Amino acid sequence: MNPGDRCIARPTCSYHPGNDRYFSWVLLIFLLIFAGMVIPAEGASSIDFTANITSGSYPLDVLFTDTSSLPVIGDSRRWDFGDGAIAFDPTGTISHTYLQEGIFTVRLDRTDSEGYHSLIKYDYIAVTGPSPTQTTPVTTTPTTSPVTTATTVIPTTTQVTTTPTTVPTTQPTVQIPSEFFGQATLSGLPVPAGARITARIGSRNAGEVVVVSPGTYGGAGPFDQRLKVYATSSEIAAGPVLITFWLNEALQAPQTAYFQSGTSQNIALDFAGPTPTPTFTTPVTTTPTTSPVTTATTGSPTTTHTTAPTTSPHTTVTTVPTTGPTTLPTTSPTVTPTGVPGITLTFEPGWNHISIPRYLSPGSDSGSIFTSVDTSGRPIWRYNSTIQLYERVYPATHLNATDSIWVYSSSHVTLPLFFSGTQGLVERNLYSGWNGFGILNLTEVPARDALFPVYSSWKYSYGFDPIAQRYEVSIVNGGMGIHNDSRTLIPGKGYWLFMEENVTYRVFIPDS
Repeated sequence: MNPGDRCIARPTCSYHPGNDRYFSWVLLIFLLIFAGMVIPAEGASSIDFTANITSGSYPLDVLFTDTSSLPVIGDSRRWDFGDGAIAFDPTGTISHTYLQEGIFTVRLDRTDSEGYHSLIKYDYIAVTGPSPTQTTPVTTTPTTSPVTTATTVIPTTTQVTTTPTTVPTTQPTVQIPSEFFGQATLSGLPVPAGARITARIGSRNAGEVVVVSPGTYGGAGPFDQRLKVYATSSEIAAGPVLITFWLNEALQAPQTAYFQSGTSQNIALDFAGPTPTPTFTTPVTTTPTTSPVTTATTGSPTTTHTTAPTTSPHTTVTTVPTTGPTTLPTTSPTVTPTGVPGITLTFEPGWNHISIPRYLSPGSDSGSIFTSVDTSGRPIWRYNSTIQLYERVYPATHLNATDSIWVYSSSHVTLPLFFSGTQGLVERNLYSGWNGFGILNLTEVPARDALFPVYSSWKYSYGFDPIAQRYEVSIVNGGMGIHNDSRTLIPGKGYWLFMEENVTYRVFIPDS
């Protein structure tokens, strides 16, 4: 045959000794390979679990059952109930009691003969407060988010939960809690294991954690159990929400804190003296003495990914400061916009999570650009991914490309951004855990494309809906259905981005 000639399997086409026998073998091999490609292997496992009840008032006893098709290896079945409790279960059936209101995401981690698997059922359990009477049952049920099955190893506990798409009419709580951890002493001695530390808002118990290690409650790690405190909508609407801390519901610590949705604060609690009478003073307006903090690796990332993802695909961080200090610097510089006109940011009444998609023009590249936004005295926040805590944005604070910023607005307002005529290389260190992030594109782009430089390292992305004042459904790297990473990211909008390792995000932007 000549190069380029096509040969169709028929008796007159011959270019191999034993033509008929040759093509018979080739055809047989082809069919076997094709069959292996399209016919799923028998015995492929399915991962699933059920609950005997998914909604009710606390205390709510729920029986979970692992209904996966393959047995686990050893005792490697781990449950995360979404309220801070974690349990290991060798039998496949386990009971858990929910003691507080909320919408909880449940996760099952297991290892079987086909490897490690993790199944997450988002917003699976809905717990409401006890009703004054038993005459009117709750008639609304939360709509659970689609189930996502992960086949790769992910962190040992779920960091946060997402905002439910449907909330029972009797459910007043904000679903992203304020979290606390730290040292705990009683008359100078470590608080013993088994003691209960309770957080109160007014006279209401708003959260509780059991001391596991003497002298500490919760943990500093990003996935450690913490004291989770939930505030109601009415409490938040009334102004700064003061939290007090109690040991075994009898001794009050002198330390207090303010509710800030999504933050994690390290507060040392000292319990001593006779049982005090709870008193609640008018909240002050100065910056809290403690800052939100979680543990994160601070080494400079060195890994850069440049190859494209092979598959097309977000956890609750989930987080927006709901309240905070109410003082601002008394003077702000006047900003005269210069540079290349860019996009226009839109702010809705309430909290807004925005981002900076380019290097801004000199003179228009600091927190002073927000002076036209009426923040009602609330500070502006930026999340520092290096140390995993919030930092305040002042008028003189320099703003960087990809920064995501939380800004409270009292009304609907727009803000034009002005870009520098000189752009170039943008480098941003992203750390294992949660990062505030904004895309560099100026048009909507699928998440998998916008995050292409770090495609193998990101796991979840969350956007915030400023109109509804709640988190959107997560985008998952490799996710399915509504979690698919073909969903677009919007320029100028801030996102939470969960990374599974330290990496450096590098993108080159041509000059304007």
